Amino acid sequence: MTEKTCPDQLRAAIPVRIRGMSSQNRFFDEQTETDWVGEESVASHLRNLVDLETEVHLINLKNHVGGTFRVIWANTRELNGFHSVGLELLDRDGDLWEMTFPVAESGEAAVFPQVWLGCQRCHLKLLSAVPEAQGEFLCEGFQVARHCDQCRATTPWSFMAETQDVPSPGAETEGPTTAASPRPERKPLEDHRAKGRAPLRMAIKVTRKKYGTPLEDICQTINISRKGAYFLSNQVYEVGEVLDVVLNYKEGALALPVPARVVRLDQPKKTFEKGIAIQLLE
Repeated sequence: MTEKTCPDQLRAAIPVRIRGMSSQNRFFDEQTETDWVGEESVASHLRNLVDLETEVHLINLKNHVGGTFRVIWANTRELNGFHSVGLELLDRDGDLWEMTFPVAESGEAAVFPQVWLGCQRCHLKLLSAVPEAQGEFLCEGFQVARHCDQCRATTPWSFMAETQDVPSPGAETEGPTTAASPRPERKPLEDHRAKGRAPLRMAIKVTRKKYGTPLEDICQTINISRKGAYFLSNQVYEVGEVLDVVLNYKEGALALPVPARVVRLDQPKKTFEKGIAIQLLE
């Protein structure tokens, strides 16, 4: 059973075997499974931490077809004993996944969250989209291999959730933004320093029932984590209320709603909208 995540990727748990050299310069051979797959990319999780740009060999244990990949992003922090990794295909022996991937319709453009990244060599800061990874992987410890114009080379870039202010809702964020750009005002009640919380701006669709009538609320997130999200709304919510939410919502796109519960309400300054914190239930 697969689930569409973005135009050329499918969420699928496929058993795989991945071999290569770890960050400790030790050979590893792990059996794991994919988180999502694409024609030229795959995300998985490993007990061993691997460096960016490292080449690994992956075998699909269902059809025993293998391929060579390079690590294009990784999370240095463990979650339940695993490190999330993103791999880009270099070469394969045959039809690796034996599935048909969706083709983006004419005029359809994937929407990716923008986050602050910092070059680990020259410390240049950019507000940039991260199409290499799904939003759920963008958290503390995230690193991605990117070309740095200042270093004139491919360098490791780290996620900067705790060190960089985030534009307030409505601020212009298109295109690269460097550290020399003026910093927008920070909303004091947005808990961007919370552990594992990522300041991601993405559309969220909330469906709720009020007096037996379904209500829809389409907003933008202020930040998200693996287990929840925080957004602003002019609708009246209640703590404990159960909702159905679609994160990274795009009108007309097929998406399965996820149940969530309201866990906190607050009133940010300089806005009449309420702050809504939700916890995902699955």
